Amino acid sequence: MTSARAPLPAPAEAAASAALEKLHPLLEPAPPSWMPQTVGWAVLAAALLLLGAWLGWRAWQRWQARRYRRLAARRLQQLRVLLKSGQTAPAQRLAAARELPALVRRLALAHAPREQIAPLQGPDWARWLDRSLPGADAAFERGAGRRLGDWAYLPESALPWPELDGLLALIERWIHEHRPPEPAA
Repeated sequence: MTSARAPLPAPAEAAASAALEKLHPLLEPAPPSWMPQTVGWAVLAAALLLLGAWLGWRAWQRWQARRYRRLAARRLQQLRVLLKSGQTAPAQRLAAARELPALVRRLALAHAPREQIAPLQGPDWARWLDRSLPGADAAFERGAGRRLGDWAYLPESALPWPELDGLLALIERWIHEHRPPEPAA
């Protein structure tokens, strides 16, 4: 039995060294190209580019279509600051309070046909608002929005100021969540 490899004798070592010197280094192949080799990849790239452009265009359209909501939310925030600030003049505060029902009406007119919105008043208006807000549970008919119309014409002393926070929250929710109203039952 032979143990580990025995060292080569000197002449054999010289011959192996000479043989190794005659070897040429291996030629490595060129790295593979990242360019597509077939037409299918070019078609796929074009299709993905078109899909991306179409999705971008649709996103832009949705963003533009929701512009009226963003403007209404911004105006509601301005009104909230005027109504809640202790430094607002009483006349400014009253003007801001009077604008709340008008803001909701303008937003509804931007959302639905004028012929459908313009004739609505009182309970019919409240029912329409409830039907256009998913999960409203009659919030405009019997909840925080039941006195929305009062804010337009009542004298300042008769306005339901304690209900203002609930009304502002409901209007904000309606701005962000309203949909075309479900048909009346």
